[in-house]
Amino acid sequence: MGSARTDQPKTYVEPPAAPYSAPLPAAQNQPQEQSDVKTFSGKVLSQNGVRYILRDDVNDVWYHLDDQKQAEKFAGKNVLVTGVLDGPTDTIHVREITEAKA
Repeated sequence: MGSARTDQPKTYVEPPAAPYSAPLPAAQNQPQEQSDVKTFSGKVLSQNGVRYILRDDVNDVWYHLDDQKQAEKFAGKNVLVTGVLDGPTDTIHVREITEAKA
């Protein structure tokens, strides 16, 4: 009383191709590369005594810094921060912080 079972592979039907498919931006399909590394200048300040940020008075912007231990060493100082900016969160993924020369 069993039904006959057929173990035939299922046929795959490829969907029709879109008329135009734009390539993904490099940031979405590749890891962050050296070309994304930039240098930012400003002063390391404490934000509400909780976390350190980089304040760029020249461009009237500020950035979160992901390396708080390194930032703490430069609190109140003018610095150059080398890193990769994550635009949506305004966070610099810090590679290096050096004191700016006067």
